[in-house]
Amino acid sequence: MTQSPAKRGSGGWRCVGVVTWAALVGLVGVALMPPLTAAQYGPGTYPDIQGDYCRKRLGPSGRCCPGRYDDCSVPIRGTLCYCDQFCNRSVNPDCCPDYWEVCLGGPPPLTHACNKDGVNIISGTYKMFNCNKCTCHNGRLDCEDDACLVDEKVISQVNADPRRYGWTATKYSEFWGRKAQDGMVLRTGTLNPEALSMRMYPILLRPDLRRIPRQFDARYKMEWRGKISQVRDQGWCGASWAFSTLGVAQDRLAVESQGNESVTLSPQHLLSCDRRGQSGCKGGHVDRAWQYLRRIGVVNEGCFLYESGTSGKVPKCRIPRGANLMNLRCANDEAVYKRREMYRMEPAYRISGKEEDIQWEIMTGGPVQAMMKVYKDLFMYERGVYAASGLTREEPVSHSVRLIGWGEEDTGYGQPTKYWLAANSWGQGWGENGFFKIRRGYNESDIETFVLAVRARLNDYDRRLGGRRRAGRHTHRRHHSSKRHH
Repeated sequence: MTQSPAKRGSGGWRCVGVVTWAALVGLVGVALMPPLTAAQYGPGTYPDIQGDYCRKRLGPSGRCCPGRYDDCSVPIRGTLCYCDQFCNRSVNPDCCPDYWEVCLGGPPPLTHACNKDGVNIISGTYKMFNCNKCTCHNGRLDCEDDACLVDEKVISQVNADPRRYGWTATKYSEFWGRKAQDGMVLRTGTLNPEALSMRMYPILLRPDLRRIPRQFDARYKMEWRGKISQVRDQGWCGASWAFSTLGVAQDRLAVESQGNESVTLSPQHLLSCDRRGQSGCKGGHVDRAWQYLRRIGVVNEGCFLYESGTSGKVPKCRIPRGANLMNLRCANDEAVYKRREMYRMEPAYRISGKEEDIQWEIMTGGPVQAMMKVYKDLFMYERGVYAASGLTREEPVSHSVRLIGWGEEDTGYGQPTKYWLAANSWGQGWGENGFFKIRRGYNESDIETFVLAVRARLNDYDRRLGGRRRAGRHTHRRHHSSKRHH
């Protein structure tokens, strides 16, 4: 069928067609597309279209159609192309591929392409340069100019001076093509603690400095082997507050229960159900998360699977108040023993920023939670001892991680560099299998400013079968219990 003269060449007929087709899709539930027009091919856009179109259409006179004659058309790839003078226009041209040769005796007009960094961009199309879209408008290039999460200049500068920076950088496909704002918001997500929590007195420890080794990794402590959890991936959801909290909680639970309860706790439970003062994928407070674990508790991962990292959305809470693991019929295959109540914790307590206090707490009790500032260059970290490079202009954001150990790295440039060993929540493909080393003893990126630990609330069988706490590990400050986090 040919198009009617009233519709051909106008901008409106396509809108009408789209609306009509959309209505049809809504009625029959079948996704259909309106027919293409030759205008969408454009002169020179599809050089593979060859053949005799206007040449076959020419009448006995051997001439093309003058003016506008909509019957002067030829089928092409499911639509029509034209051989009249009207087809050769600046807006929505719909001439047949051989129109210019047959009817005008010359080559088709050239559209003005664009070039960026040696890459040609056909007019009317676009290409992505990292996270920025560049569109060509008949020779005029229109590019976005947003900061990208991965900066190749920063990578080059860091890797060119290992003595100065102490770590190496790389380009991760997961982060390539993302805006810096995406990562700074959706790959972190820990909000600053409330004022009362910030005033929490650190617990008073009496570490035996002679027992603190130069190197320690909680994963390889004899009694804890197999009890320290793996690195997880929070995905594109600002949920580090939930992942770091539950990472520490499940490590402490496994250690204190002597492996009787080595479970993966559900971050989705915290995201979906801990809504008091929390913002789901837009961020949350670790102190409020610990309050929730103390008062209510969470289920294991099998009972409420994590989905916000891929969907970017937070589903409604599926765990009613007063529920327990039995009446929820939660999958509990991860635990040796069945338990009835939710997985709960005792009140969280704060560790001072002294190296030896943090070390002592880790080596005697298990991994701890640390808040830190994230600069954009951390997204490019590959290995080595991280310290902010100062090469990025974006403001840092708050994040939280697990500290599971410490050590010293010989860089070959003088004294060894002391570091904390931290578990991130960006998946095992980032950094050193999901972990990173960060400079120790200098409060790098505020990593030693706000450190929390916790004791698990053990099930009855744990207390009976030996999940006992060591006496005399901590000496609390007196007269300040009201200041502590409850």
